[in-house]
Amino acid sequence: MPQSGLMDQALRFMREHFKVTEKRADFIFEDISRGSTPASGYYALIAAASLIAGLGLVANSAAVVIGAMLVSPLMTPIFGMALGMIRGNPHLLGRSVRAEVTGVALAIAFGAVLGILPIMTEVTPEMLARTQPTLLDLLVAVFAGLAGTLAVIDERISPALPGVAISTAIVPPLSTCGLCLAVGAWTGAYGAFLLFFANFLAILLVASLAFLLSGMGLKNKGHMQQLRRRLVFAAVGFLLVSAYLTHALLLMVRDRQETKEITSVFSELLKTDPNSSLVSLQHKDFGDEVSVLATLRATKAYTPKLVKDIQDKIETTLEHKIRLVVRCVLSKDISPTGSTSVVISPTLDGQFISDDAPPNAKRLQLAEQTLRELFAVRPQLLLLDVDLVHILGDPVILASIQSSRALIPYEVNQLQEAIQKRLGDPAIRLLARCQVAVDVAASGRIMFGSAHFGPQPQGVAELVERATKAVQKSGELFVTAMDAVKDNDGWRIRTEITGTRVISTKEVKEIETQLSKWKGEPVRLMAWSGVKLVVMGAKHMPAEAYTRQRLMKADAKREARLKTDAKTAEKPKDKQEQTKDEGVALESAE
Repeated sequence: MPQSGLMDQALRFMREHFKVTEKRADFIFEDISRGSTPASGYYALIAAASLIAGLGLVANSAAVVIGAMLVSPLMTPIFGMALGMIRGNPHLLGRSVRAEVTGVALAIAFGAVLGILPIMTEVTPEMLARTQPTLLDLLVAVFAGLAGTLAVIDERISPALPGVAISTAIVPPLSTCGLCLAVGAWTGAYGAFLLFFANFLAILLVASLAFLLSGMGLKNKGHMQQLRRRLVFAAVGFLLVSAYLTHALLLMVRDRQETKEITSVFSELLKTDPNSSLVSLQHKDFGDEVSVLATLRATKAYTPKLVKDIQDKIETTLEHKIRLVVRCVLSKDISPTGSTSVVISPTLDGQFISDDAPPNAKRLQLAEQTLRELFAVRPQLLLLDVDLVHILGDPVILASIQSSRALIPYEVNQLQEAIQKRLGDPAIRLLARCQVAVDVAASGRIMFGSAHFGPQPQGVAELVERATKAVQKSGELFVTAMDAVKDNDGWRIRTEITGTRVISTKEVKEIETQLSKWKGEPVRLMAWSGVKLVVMGAKHMPAEAYTRQRLMKADAKREARLKTDAKTAEKPKDKQEQTKDEGVALESAE
């Protein structure tokens, strides 16, 4: 059957099944005419719908935005314009145009007022979704307009009209346009208004054709010629918008394809590092280059060389110049004691924890897990970072450790054996990079933590004072830090000593005997002794004492200067000095 015959049959079918009676046509006319009248209730509904939509957009709430679509009366004047053209009623057409134009202006104005208020803290996905319309949005408007018109024509399907109102985006784009205008986002405002205009043209054109096929139009020849001219203008506008939105759709498809290709590059990279994952990806094509921002969750920051390699690979894949920035969000995966599981990228069956992972990733994960378990009972050791490197072909776990002293080879060997046992790999080596930390409280360097925090035993301050005097008695040794604690066996003193020589064991024993006899209970002394002095022409002293002396002198000078300035300010000035000061102030202001 020829194509024209199929079209004629389809038109005949629509005329037979959707042809309205004269009584129904009068009812539709009256109903749409009332809804297209720009009265106070009409404007109140538009204001409410615009504010509801604006709040939903700012709060990123789709449910609130849908509520605004239900409240909005802006679709009825579009039906009024279509019916006015079909029936040749200039009063209904003019009234509907006024209602639509003023309603659109009011919706944008209320959106702008909402944008001026300090409630919009960030751009939400609900707002962005209405600033970049495509052909898909136009197609939705076409079918929604057809469904809406059929719901108006046929009383049997009229209850479906609220669903049609939800599917047609009329007020939310206008509210978005107002919000964009309030913050000076002109491109976003243009895109949002274009979405409304596309919906407007689609609904107007489809509603006009549906009313015409339902038999609601006038039959005289002059009116039909006038109607054709009006519909041609609407159709041309519709085609122009369709062409523009088709271009936007093609750009969106290309954008999604680029996103897919960039994501695939990162997916291949992250296969070898299951502890890292791609959190988000943003990219923008500026013509001569594509800017890419990749947010990764990783155990350590990526090196510039690795980022350059990724950028080169993306450029090869897209055949386009790329400017890449990788934002690393540092994270650590910690498992229970004894665990040998690692986190992997989710599989299709939902699995994200596995005992099977790339060798290097598993080595690194389990080595870090082992060290954290061992350090849990040694709080003086803090694990800062763990990395896997290869030195002369050997796999080496490089552990950065913060401690109060450098680890000795015996301790490192113990840690290495534990890692080898957990991994089942005797070839793995451990390299401990120690960062020696010095803990200092307001009361001095911490030798015993319990000596600086919590309740202190009676007589501890006097004991420290006597011990300090005993050490410094010779004049060659200086105490830079000393703590004393009491236990079941008596007193323990730990001190740091510097001087022109190292303290001898005989001197330590004599001090212990002297203090024990005075205290009436055992006193044990342990000293960190070294030669480390600030030496000047006339004297020598510990670095700490020298620094403290300099700081105290600076504080004394500052206090003296402040007192002098205060006295000068209180002293009354004679007229000549006052005039001079006013002249200087004026000069400074100029």
